[in-house]
Amino acid sequence: MEALLREAVRRLALGRSLALAGVAKRTGSAPRGAGALLLVEPDVPAMGTVGGGLLEARVRELALERLPQGGGGPVSFSLEHDGLVLRDRQSADVTLWLQALPAGDSALLTALEGAVDRLAAGAPGCLLWETSGPPQLLDRRPEGAGGVAAGLVSGPHGGPAFWLELRRPCRVFLYGAGHVAVETAALLARMGFACTVLDDRPDFARQDRFPGAEAVRCRDLEHLAPADLPGPGDCALLMSRSHGLDLTLLRAILPAEPAFLGVLGSRKKGAFLRSALAAEGFSQGALDRIVLPVGLPLGGETPEEIALSVAAQLVQLRAAGALSPTLSKKSEKNC
Repeated sequence: MEALLREAVRRLALGRSLALAGVAKRTGSAPRGAGALLLVEPDVPAMGTVGGGLLEARVRELALERLPQGGGGPVSFSLEHDGLVLRDRQSADVTLWLQALPAGDSALLTALEGAVDRLAAGAPGCLLWETSGPPQLLDRRPEGAGGVAAGLVSGPHGGPAFWLELRRPCRVFLYGAGHVAVETAALLARMGFACTVLDDRPDFARQDRFPGAEAVRCRDLEHLAPADLPGPGDCALLMSRSHGLDLTLLRAILPAEPAFLGVLGSRKKGAFLRSALAAEGFSQGALDRIVLPVGLPLGGETPEEIALSVAAQLVQLRAAGALSPTLSKKSEKNC
């Protein structure tokens, strides 16, 4: 989302008119859920996707038709075996919001710049589009929005309005910059995760080895600063070079209670690490949060295959809505 909105700001600042399509509601077999975005411009490849295929081709056409009309509004489809059928929202499989982004609209540009700034800062917020006028930048989602990322509400002026939550990509802190880490970070970046890679070896912790990573930091892994630890909504992957270093990292990371904590290695290694942590007073609840071995059991052994299993596990959890802050009770933390 951040990259797409940043690109919209860049093009608008250059005087180019655009159109935006966003999935507002999915009730049937539509391929993408609420919050998926597509940025379109005449004679320029689209950015983002609302599902591909016939649906995306038709949405692109309709979005471009919005440009001379201005404003925005919803459009709904049912997905049939051989095509699309326009429907009312109550009986449709998917409802999208189509919005013109005209060049020269200073209020529009200001709102989108504000949205990009909030995303970059990790600050909460929401964009609200009505059928006419620039979007409003709100501090929170509308009442009753639930856990979805976008939707339709009744706007301040009584008509339909499209709200879009400003959600940063799921952050992954990847400790260790070896062969598996290189492949894992590359895959996760392509899947829309924001990776921060940390290692204490200058020859390994280099941006050129991790071109898709959000950040690459050379750090003393045995004495991490608070900024180098995941938050409760982040993921942590431990791929260091030794059992001892992984044990040190787990001591530092477990109290942070990341949404996901995976460690590369065997079940034998897992037994060693859990036993050592239990002896130090970590609770069973804390130990149960460690996923070791990390990755889906695909059976591969090469760095590329292991990376695929790890990335697949995170994608699976993200799709299920499981990568969110933990709600662990105080009693479950380190004793």
